[in-house]
Amino acid sequence: MLILLSPVMQFRTAYTQPSYLPLNRDVMNHFEETPADANATSRFHTSIKPYLETEANEFFSPDSYRDDSLKNASNPKPFEFNNKILGRKGGFASLAILPLFELQAGWDAFDGIMILKTGLGAMAAGSIGTKISLNAAYFAGNAGFVNYLDSFIQENEVIPGLGYAHKTKTGYANSYYDGYISYSPSEKFNFQLGQGKNFWGNGYRSLLLSDLANSYPFLKITTNVWKIKYINLYAVLNDVHNSGGKYSAFKNKYATFHYLSWNTTKWLNIGLFESIIWQGADSSGTRGYDVNYLNPVIFYRPVEYSLGSSDNALMGANVKIQITGKLQLYGQLILDEFFLKEIRAQNGWWANKQGFQAGIKGMDLFKIKGLCFQTEFNYVRPYTYSHGLALQNYSHYNQPLAHPLGSNFYESVSFLSYRRQRLLLEAMLMYAVHGDDTSGSNWGGNIFLDYKSPRVQDYGNKVGQGIKTTIAVEGIRASYLVYLPTNFKIELGIAMRSKVSDVINEYSVLIFFGIRTAITNIYSDF
Repeated sequence: MLILLSPVMQFRTAYTQPSYLPLNRDVMNHFEETPADANATSRFHTSIKPYLETEANEFFSPDSYRDDSLKNASNPKPFEFNNKILGRKGGFASLAILPLFELQAGWDAFDGIMILKTGLGAMAAGSIGTKISLNAAYFAGNAGFVNYLDSFIQENEVIPGLGYAHKTKTGYANSYYDGYISYSPSEKFNFQLGQGKNFWGNGYRSLLLSDLANSYPFLKITTNVWKIKYINLYAVLNDVHNSGGKYSAFKNKYATFHYLSWNTTKWLNIGLFESIIWQGADSSGTRGYDVNYLNPVIFYRPVEYSLGSSDNALMGANVKIQITGKLQLYGQLILDEFFLKEIRAQNGWWANKQGFQAGIKGMDLFKIKGLCFQTEFNYVRPYTYSHGLALQNYSHYNQPLAHPLGSNFYESVSFLSYRRQRLLLEAMLMYAVHGDDTSGSNWGGNIFLDYKSPRVQDYGNKVGQGIKTTIAVEGIRASYLVYLPTNFKIELGIAMRSKVSDVINEYSVLIFFGIRTAITNIYSDF
């Protein structure tokens, strides 16, 4: 279980530029506590990630994440740094260029093999005036992997979260890039155009939209009114099966996502979600971005019906209940398809495709500053996220857009962490039951399969059907933050995984040590 970080920086002028914090769990966890200011509580929405840097710095100032150079400054903010970095700062425009680096060695104690990861890259960040910020990052490397990840890469042609995998003598070559231009004409609006990832929810996983898959081109419009934040996200997605890594062979599909977050009270947040995905080519040839789905406010399920469309529409909800400033409950509901009559019948109809999440987070456990825990449960019925047209499933770059296990599973995942200034210690445990498919039969666990055929049965479907497979992941890691502006870390740990069923017994034990700067969360706990 390896977590990669992207550079963080802020250029301080008369007005803070509208840049985004890195979409990384270690960074996001600093913003879990309820702000003391009631006004901040109504305006800050923790379920919409990544966070806009101006909002994070306005509402939070956690001592554990300040730069040492600022510890004597008056009222320092968590992501305000001095400008002693490569680059230059001006009154109207600023620019900085920083290196990205990774060197990690690992030992697979179960298979008895050495694993090496190396990579280099660069990141550029800048601003124009007080309302425009720009960010771009590119990283390329070569990496080896433990047995189950190597099998995943061979089957799916991609490195989890990092794009297409090109086979080399020592592993796989890969490259990753993201970047954006962000414009905030006022406090009520932000426009972001670029390539990257998004995460909606309060949990470790998201059943709505997660940052699991590779980055994608998008246009995002964020509107802030009163206690409401509303997101319009328009994206271009790809299916890269059997492409050989050639961009011309990628199959395009398009997506529109809406998310409305409402801080109804100081202790309750409610979010509403909808999305629709359609393929880039139909019987008439190239379809392109359907203008009907550019409407920024309408619900797309009614639009889909009015068009007589077979596009893939999903709806969902997110909720967070802040019990105290240090304790919160959260959850999600995802609805792909359902018929109330069939739900009441409780007969396991295949098209009742739903899932839910329930979790709890606690900060400063036993009144120990920096000791935190989190545990959550995820449950997704068979065939959820899949579609009658395989290209219109809920995925990008051969990975799900939501949970890494796809569908037909239930899962428990828990964390216990302790942070003291730059030092982080964390233990995690994940246990899941997933229903794998039998040869030539679709039991609803693989979202990339057409759900029409060869579907095994219309009724009697339940989570875990097919080949009942248990997956367990345990890990411990320790990291020390060396240089905050680039999130340069020293990290070591151990990650253990088992996958067991009647037809498979798969084990791995990875002991690793590395120094790194990097560019996104990487999930390998599946």
